[in-house]
Amino acid sequence: MHPRIYLLALGTFTVGTEGYVIAGVLPSVAHDMHTSVSMCGQLVTVFALVYALAGAPLIGLLHQVPPKRLLMGAALVFALANGLAAVAPDFAVLTGARVLAALGAALFAAPAAATAAALCAPEELPRAISVTAGGNALALTLGAPLGTVVGSAFGWRASFGFVTLLAIITAVAVWTGLPDVPSAGNTAAGRLNLLRRTPIRWGLVTTFGLFLAAYCVYTYLSPVAHKATGLGSDGVATLMIVFGAGGLLAGRLISRLIARRGIALVLRGAFLTITALLAVLTVITVAHVPLVATVIVFPLMFMFGSAWWSGGISQQARLAGLAPTQRAQVLGLHFSAQYLGVAVGGALGGLALSGVGPTAVPLVGGAIALACVLSIRQVTPAAVVGEPAARPRGDRGGLADERARPLDPRLPQGEGQGVGAPPADRLAGPSRGR
Repeated sequence: MHPRIYLLALGTFTVGTEGYVIAGVLPSVAHDMHTSVSMCGQLVTVFALVYALAGAPLIGLLHQVPPKRLLMGAALVFALANGLAAVAPDFAVLTGARVLAALGAALFAAPAAATAAALCAPEELPRAISVTAGGNALALTLGAPLGTVVGSAFGWRASFGFVTLLAIITAVAVWTGLPDVPSAGNTAAGRLNLLRRTPIRWGLVTTFGLFLAAYCVYTYLSPVAHKATGLGSDGVATLMIVFGAGGLLAGRLISRLIARRGIALVLRGAFLTITALLAVLTVITVAHVPLVATVIVFPLMFMFGSAWWSGGISQQARLAGLAPTQRAQVLGLHFSAQYLGVAVGGALGGLALSGVGPTAVPLVGGAIALACVLSIRQVTPAAVVGEPAARPRGDRGGLADERARPLDPRLPQGEGQGVGAPPADRLAGPSRGR
């Protein structure tokens, strides 16, 4: 694998750190901006909405810009946005900075994935994508907690300053270390063709639901954890580390689990686990017994991180398996659905927090996760979402036409087809279309 791909992971680490760290500094931002925590939570909503709605069209407009220049420019825009956030005099300027940051993040993510694919041999594609996405996992484990600790020690503005420095380093590294590669293209017509396919639409709905449920809670982790346990900023930072560690563990194990059990079972297990964990979080928040809650909340957040990350990776595999010759485009749609879920989750969690209080936030998130379980069970045949070939099931209607033909001519019918991508070793060869 081309070693320069790790430069792209640095960029996803930077973008991920900024996206995750804000949850840990929301109370401080609200205090300094003389507004409520729920209102500050809309900074997450604004970022996610701009990313989801403007990212793909903007990349389409700039598709002729060489990827190296586009990535460097995106990193510089991201640095400028976070520098502006660090010195924002009021909430309006801070909101504008978040809009600019979302544009920079959107301009980096999709070109980074396309560049990683261009830099590697076909058989190395799964590993290259894993390395690039690994920057985001590391941000969850290391970047966000470190940024939260910086904010706790020096103020929330220092957290944005920390991200600004990371973005500048990323821009310099991309410009000096990344080779020139041709643009992969990202046409509106290609995205529309994908959206006409029912299994892909349902896959995007599941992505939306996963991040809606998770971000309803994650955005307001500080007030929820404080209500349940009395933890302050340092404690929340530790919770983020534990949460991210669960995600890293899931990232290492999930491909083997998918290969053995199928994406259908993994997805249902992830949603059911999230539902159960958020129910427990609701109970300990209502009970308000800090010592007991503190003992429970750390392993709970570890399992929450594992379940959430498992669901996200499964969804990427699910969608990539549906469009093996259009992976960049279908995963771009996945990220748009993801950030739309982040946006609505932040807004919904804010309504629950301001309308009822911290106890309502995990309750709402758990209800959404449960609804997603029911949705998968009712509308997605197991064979379509990655049921192992060794345990075929009969036709249950719905999306049977998608099962009837392999999506990747390298694989026999019923093996790794449909929404579930095959294991990495079987995706290694070149895509040949249908």
